[in-house]
Amino acid sequence: MTDTLDLPLTPPPGGEVLYQSDRCTLIWGDCTDPAVIASVPNHYGLLCTDPPYGVNFRSNIGRNFDLLAGDDGSVDWAVVLGSWARRLATHRHVYVFGYTPAELTEPLQLGPTAELVWDKLMTGMGDLSQPWGPGHERLVFGVSSANPAHGGTARKGMLAARMRQGSVLRVPRKNATAVTRHPTEKPVALMSQLIESSSVRGDLVVDPCAGSGSTLVAAILEGRRAFGVEIDRKYAELAVTRIKAAEKIAAAIEAA
Repeated sequence: MTDTLDLPLTPPPGGEVLYQSDRCTLIWGDCTDPAVIASVPNHYGLLCTDPPYGVNFRSNIGRNFDLLAGDDGSVDWAVVLGSWARRLATHRHVYVFGYTPAELTEPLQLGPTAELVWDKLMTGMGDLSQPWGPGHERLVFGVSSANPAHGGTARKGMLAARMRQGSVLRVPRKNATAVTRHPTEKPVALMSQLIESSSVRGDLVVDPCAGSGSTLVAAILEGRRAFGVEIDRKYAELAVTRIKAAEKIAAAIEAA
């Protein structure tokens, strides 16, 4: 892993490709940058991301994590993700954590939507003055209608590789002491379930807020291609390490 102490902390305009292979591209860059948005291929297969929620999140797990970039409320993430959704093939799927369908339907130009719940199977810290601790996280599922010119399946969003399933996704999150890579890291098993349900092998899965790379890793392991952007250099470098490991696993599976 590259020593980030000697590297600039702010990505250049247009971003910098940190890693590229047949399976994955990771850009160190600002996903609000129009030049970065323009770098993602048109009519890709799935938008799946966990953007900052604008709540100034700082982990209290040993104070190991800094404030998340873009989490100070200054970025209208619905508008930003709308720009990314306009490059998605029409009738393909979107998953966004931390929002409601009402907040995303118009800016992302979504057709059918649903609110899903990630049941973490354990209780988080939350506000310790309250009698209830958070044990879930919400996310939005939507079907893009942003750009019919990009083409897409005629089944209008009915692309699920799995049978129709319920709106509660039960996947355990790491306990506090195991959270060492990223404060809001999502389990690969959770992201794999979303990717398998809304794409087919060979599709391009895009995550403009890649963090430590869980979505990209899950896409590779599910036989999809991945395209991610991360603004924080240390998380981007960590994601590259994880991507390379996932690619080795995927290659071994294919060779077996």
